[in-house]
Amino acid sequence: MKFKCVNEMEQICFDDSEISEFRMQEKQMEFTFDGAMIKAGNSQNARLQNMYCNTIILQLENAEVVRVMKEGMKYYDADGNLQKEIPDEDVPAPAQTAVFKRIAKGKIFTVVTAKADSGYAYEFGIDVPREDDEEETDTFWLCVICEKTVAAWERYSSPAES
Repeated sequence: MKFKCVNEMEQICFDDSEISEFRMQEKQMEFTFDGAMIKAGNSQNARLQNMYCNTIILQLENAEVVRVMKEGMKYYDADGNLQKEIPDEDVPAPAQTAVFKRIAKGKIFTVVTAKADSGYAYEFGIDVPREDDEEETDTFWLCVICEKTVAAWERYSSPAES
């Protein structure tokens, strides 16, 4: 890849990026995204303006999944009265593999970053098409800690609109 940055997650915007591939092997997690935005402050962005890139590969090294959560929801009638509430649900370790397979068809809506005791902590908010109805989505939160992130991409596609 032509461009590569290390530990610059705050300089990349993954909001609304489609996940085209997701892999988790041992302590290595890898996403392939379409449509991420490289911010003007990124060390690899010489244009000094936010730029889209077509495909970006994000590797989380020495990664550990801390939590996978399926977000709950509330259903209201037309008058605003709560009809039904589905609570958030932690996905147990044995069921996480099935969620990881589904994530490969998902879309990131946010990435929350924080410094951890050792390395970095990230929460990926991911909308995934439901298995029984692709028009509907399930929302998962993938919480990960890792020692290092490496993002790599081949080219920029266009400036982001301000």
